[in-house]
Amino acid sequence: MVFLFGSLAYTCLQLGSTSEFLSRALQPPEPLSVQNAVDYLKVIGALDEYENLTVLGRHLSVLPVEPKLGKMLILGTIFNCLDPIMTVVAGLSVRDPFLIPFDKKDLAESAKAQFSARDCSDHLALVRAYNGWKDAERQQSGHEYCWKNFLSAQTLKAIDSLRKQFFSLLKDTGLVDKPSENCNSRSIDEHLMRAVICAGLFPGLCSVVNKEKSITLKTMEDGQVLLYSNSVNAGVPKIPYPWLVFNEKVKVNSVFLRDSTGVSDSVLLLFGGNIERGGLDGHLKMLGGYLEFFMKPTLGDMYLSLKRELEELIQNKAKNVAGDGGGNSKNELQTLLARAGHEAPTYKTKQLKNNQFRSTVFFNGLDFVGQPCSSKKLAEKDAAAAALLWLKGETHSYSRNTDSSVLLKKSKTINQNRIPVRDGKWN
Repeated sequence: MVFLFGSLAYTCLQLGSTSEFLSRALQPPEPLSVQNAVDYLKVIGALDEYENLTVLGRHLSVLPVEPKLGKMLILGTIFNCLDPIMTVVAGLSVRDPFLIPFDKKDLAESAKAQFSARDCSDHLALVRAYNGWKDAERQQSGHEYCWKNFLSAQTLKAIDSLRKQFFSLLKDTGLVDKPSENCNSRSIDEHLMRAVICAGLFPGLCSVVNKEKSITLKTMEDGQVLLYSNSVNAGVPKIPYPWLVFNEKVKVNSVFLRDSTGVSDSVLLLFGGNIERGGLDGHLKMLGGYLEFFMKPTLGDMYLSLKRELEELIQNKAKNVAGDGGGNSKNELQTLLARAGHEAPTYKTKQLKNNQFRSTVFFNGLDFVGQPCSSKKLAEKDAAAAALLWLKGETHSYSRNTDSSVLLKKSKTINQNRIPVRDGKWN
């Protein structure tokens, strides 16, 4: 169910008028499922109130991962803590690397608890376990490390492979265009990592009420829930956080949370969903009023001000996250075609005699050639930019004899091949 919802939410990112488009499918999804996916994308900031893609949404639309995991990756690049966040996202994309043998359950849970550092986070425990495995691998003792700590070597290798794919994908889409060390200058700041995890997993949220001899956990949809026994937060006498954010929940007889990280009110207010004023001074609301916070009026004003400034910072950094002024023509072209229902473009690049590169982009029976550039990456961006100029009606240079950055090889079939879009416009 989680996978299907994630897939539907990802599909909604690719489309214009989502409900109208999906209703024409051979087996259209339930309207309620579509609306839930759209509402979810609004909550995480990928769509605005009119269902238009935000800056964050445009980045998410070209990342082939669940939107919440893609958001976590993007924030990891923005806040320069990418390495541990890639580990978290990769770990959430595969099965749990922590093994719990039936006959050694207590030993296995004790081994996992050592990675938690009593910080109430399954996700940070995973980061520490992975980092320890990488260190052991460099010393040729990876298998011994896994055996001692009840870890799956196969799953850790899968996480390692996914991390490499994520980094390559972020570079290809222009989200990372700087040395690896710059992406990780804050990677040892566990408070920042906790905040980014909160931002990515929200609205997967659970309240924590510590009682004298027990802990009560509740979610908005399910009421009281439980933690899987292998969570670092299961079985502890007290969780010193008012909230847990989580990625996945499973219903057996009761609803269980597979993974969780404790977060404070401050982290939730700043990195969770939108907050608005309530009816009283010092009264703040989140998720349409389901969550309410009461505090001194001056403190409430401070949170609102900090939230606005943080959102502006994220928006500005998202526009310039690759350090190229936010202009990533390959990214924009792929999004534009996907929203119109077409396949992703392909590129063919040739190295010229002067050690420069010229690229051609192909889509929908058309091909556009860019100007010679100093690298393959820049050549592909230039070809994509040429295609975008034509798609947006900003150039009319179709002739083979025109010395331009745009060369439409199939000029005689322009009208027949022009890509149809809603209302005859490219938005």
